[in-house]
Order: sequence, then structure tokens, then C-alpha cells
Amino acid sequence: MKQPRIRLVPFCKRLAQLALLAYAPAAIAAAPASSQAWAEPPVSPDVKAAMDKADAGQPAELIRLADAGRTDAQFYAGVMLIYGRNRVPPDAKKGCGYEQKASSSRADAMHLVGVCWQNGLTGAKDNAKAEAAYLRADQMGFPKSKCALGLMLLGSPAQAGRGVGLCKESANAGDVEAQLVVGDAYFYGRGVKEDHQEARKWYAMAADRNNPQALRRLGEMYAAGDGGKKDTKKAVALWEAAEKAGDPLVCILVADQLFSDLTGGKKPSGGTYAFRGGVPVGDLDAVEAWYQEALQRDPRPDVKQRAQRGIKVVQSLKAAAKAVSVKN
Repeated sequence: MKQPRIRLVPFCKRLAQLALLAYAPAAIAAAPASSQAWAEPPVSPDVKAAMDKADAGQPAELIRLADAGRTDAQFYAGVMLIYGRNRVPPDAKKGCGYEQKASSSRADAMHLVGVCWQNGLTGAKDNAKAEAAYLRADQMGFPKSKCALGLMLLGSPAQAGRGVGLCKESANAGDVEAQLVVGDAYFYGRGVKEDHQEARKWYAMAADRNNPQALRRLGEMYAAGDGGKKDTKKAVALWEAAEKAGDPLVCILVADQLFSDLTGGKKPSGGTYAFRGGVPVGDLDAVEAWYQEALQRDPRPDVKQRAQRGIKVVQSLKAAAKAVSVKN
């Protein structure tokens, strides 16, 4: 249960995150299948050196190369300015401009053009231009653009089924974010008939790839017996994996489940607690540690209140156990 270290994601590992902003509703005509496979173009040594300087807070050389017309520099300068890096403040409008320049030859840049239009990073949202950019990026072979199109479709009841279909194509091709989207679609009945057993299957695919959200949601389904068998031990294992993958929202779930296991199904609240047999103080320490993690890391005010209540109850139980131990 170690606190994840906060670090900058190197430029070359940023591509897996490019679709995460592309979650706004819109309608689009059916998109054709990708016409070619996509592979990240190699980075030339001088641009790589400039990227390293940018990671250290010195972006001037990367900007110079981008302004000189270097496509690879334009792409990475755009990523830097759209998302911001270290001591380099974001300038999304300028970053989107670099992506537009690079998009004639780079599918990943074309995808980011779609992100820019969809989220209004150029100054105004334009879903039609976002759709066109995602469509073109998909045709150029960028794998995440297909589900970005699908996510836009999900906002239109008449097109939602097509949207799920596009994301399912990406999910079957191994896109972990698309697998999560399809799981959500079946869980909530968006674009498809609600089917929690099917949702569990898609969440499991993404969880196998260590996606924190999928691990959390699959754990919740196991804990409740939703869409399949109930298995609280499996749920806790999934949540622990999600925490290690960087999800702070699972700490309260682990704490409540462990507390429930010790108390025969109760959650921390007022009243008394009847434990099943003797409970080692170490088990109470583990429960308290998870509540402390939730208190420190989970940003939700209601969860912080739950964690504080849990800590108070567990500490009172530990005090009572100590008193009994001293008496004996």
C-alpha cells in the first residue's frame, strides 16, 4: 500500500493518454475501417535532446525546431503546450496550432486536432471539425481515434449503438480505454441493452491490463455479486491492484470491506460491534491504515467523513482490546 510516486510522464510515453480528453457527445456518420496500421514515428536525436531539455523546464530549443517546420518537433511541442510540463505552462491554443501543422503526416497529431476542437482548446468547440479529425486519424491508422468517434456518438441516442460498435472494434483490438468504455456501456445500458454480466467481461479485459478504473469497478461487481458470483476476497485483491496502479478512490472500499469482514457485515457507524471470535490487533491496524490512506488521498468530502468515522471506531476497538489484554 505504498503512496504512488508523482512523476512527469516522458514525452514518448504520452501517446497512450491522448484519447482521455475525447469524451464529449456529438453525432457522426459511420466511419470506414482504418486503411493502414499506425506506428509512432522515430524521434530524431536533435528533437530527442530538445525534448529532454523541455522536460527539464527549458522548451526553447523544441519550440525553435517546431517553428523551423520539423514535424516531429511540432508534434511534441504541441503535446507539451496542450498538457503543460514541469515549469512550462500550458498554452493550448498554440499547442493545437502545432498539432494542426503536424497532422498532414502524423496520425497522432490528427487525433490531437480532434481533441482540440472537441474540447474548445482553440477557443471554441466545433464537434463537426472534431469528428472530421478523428475520422481522418482513424483512416491514417491511429488506434484510439475510432473509440473517440464512438464516444462522441454515444451522446446521440440515434447514433449510440454505432458508437458502442466503434469502441468495441477498438476494444477487441486491445485498446484498454475502449474496453473500459464498452464495459460502461453495458453496465449503464448506453447504446446497448443493460447487461452486467457482459459489463463484467469487458471490465475484466481492461483489468487484466492493469487499468485502475476497471480494477475498481470489477472489484465493486465482485463485492456485490453483480453480474456473476460474489467474492469479496477477489474484490479486495482487485482494489489493492488498483491502488498500486494509482487509484486513490479504492482505499475507502478496501477499508470498508475489511471492516465488514471483521464485523460480520457491518460498516463503521454508531452502536456496538460483535466480532466473530478473537480479532488480532494487527487486523485492526490494517483496517485503520486503509482508512488513513482514504483520509489522506481521496479528495471526496463524504469519503473523508467516512474515513474519519472508521478511524474513530477502529481506534476505540483497539483501545478496548488493549484494556482486555491488560486485565487478563
